Amino acid sequence: MDVGRQEEQVVVEKKGKKKPRVLCLHGFRTSGAIMNKQIHKWPDSLVDKFDLVFLDAPFPAEGKSDVEHIFPPPYYEWFQFNE
Repeated sequence: MDVGRQEEQVVVEKKGKKKPRVLCLHGFRTSGAIMNKQIHKWPDSLVDKFDLVFLDAPFPAEGKSDVEHIFPPPYYEWFQFNE
């Protein structure tokens, strides 16, 4: 195989290769959208290597969020305390 074909094959293999999928779970009383904004401040050379999936927790936050002064609602919780 000549060099031109080898280079072409490498390009095709890179295009067809799937990125590793990473599940991104946000912290307490924040959201997937907030985490997405935070992660995308990382260098593109890192972020572009992954298929990032951002989820919201199942419960709307029932209390004050520590990020209220930085990010707008909605906020979510992964669990809720029964009092």
